[in-house]
Amino acid sequence: MHPMLARLLAGLATLALSFAFVAPRAAVAQSRLSDATPPFEPMRVVRAFPPIVDAPYISGRDVDDEVTAKELVIGVVVNGEARAYPINMLTGPSREIINDHLGGVAIAATW
Repeated sequence: MHPMLARLLAGLATLALSFAFVAPRAAVAQSRLSDATPPFEPMRVVRAFPPIVDAPYISGRDVDDEVTAKELVIGVVVNGEARAYPINMLTGPSREIINDHLGGVAIAATW
């Protein structure tokens, strides 16, 4: 293997480890890689939030009061049933995914 490629892969592995999700502190035993390394103390990087299910929606006839003509939406049609999910409703720490049923099928709208 070319030395530059080996260094690049080693750097990527280190970067990947620094961004990895780790389990809660109670679920992982502390360990030492060697006497020269500090103890490993895992922490939860991402705070869990409850899923959004059965989100309220309004009829397309009434949407003019809620959504502007310039607003971006994700449009979904399943078995003849249509729904639009505004992007601004899918952007944020607690609304990245909306679980829904559309046309008799379970779907997840995400951005």
